[in-house]
Amino acid sequence: GRIVADSTWHHWFDINLIGLSGAGAPYTGFVATPAGQAALKKIDAYYLNCGVWLAPPAVQAAMRDAAWWSIIWQDIVIELPREAHLRYFGAVGIDALGRLAPRCAVFDWVWPKEPIYKPVIPWWEWREVVPELDFTNIPIEQYMAGGILRELTHSFGVHNAKRSISDKPPSQAQLREAIARGTEKGLDALKADLQREHAMVGKLVAEDFQVKGLSTREG
Repeated sequence: GRIVADSTWHHWFDINLIGLSGAGAPYTGFVATPAGQAALKKIDAYYLNCGVWLAPPAVQAAMRDAAWWSIIWQDIVIELPREAHLRYFGAVGIDALGRLAPRCAVFDWVWPKEPIYKPVIPWWEWREVVPELDFTNIPIEQYMAGGILRELTHSFGVHNAKRSISDKPPSQAQLREAIARGTEKGLDALKADLQREHAMVGKLVAEDFQVKGLSTREG
């Protein structure tokens, strides 16, 4: 399972963070000054990240479900046009999730647990081991997040005329089925867009980058 290794374990105790009640310097802790309070916020975030990281898989899955359900009622999501481009849905979804959790948690909530791309290589090493894609920035995460968010808003959110903001959340099974459907739809949309753009780039290269006659609406 997951672990956390920390060489300064004694700093997890309140006495080292908020000091001794009624004691003067140097026993006032981080709360005594504005700079200390700012540092304490960062420490608090570290402790929270550790708790999320060490949570059992079932608890982490529940966090993901709760996060996705909560953001479909945020104003930035409610204001999304029903037929907005999937990648735009994804950008808004990642931004909304990022207001609830750190970036690493958002990554886990968007990506499926089953590997779909270079399964034996961590995602952060893709750029190092795939030099042939130097000129291609494949927005996989945005498309998956967009597929999930659009599926949720269309199934349970503001884009479903049969539901309202006061409705109770769907069942766990319904929510997770929608997330799975959205992931697949996002990847299918990415595949179609990549194929379309690949054909356009091929024509552009063949014509020595003369754009005359190259349609941006093909496909």
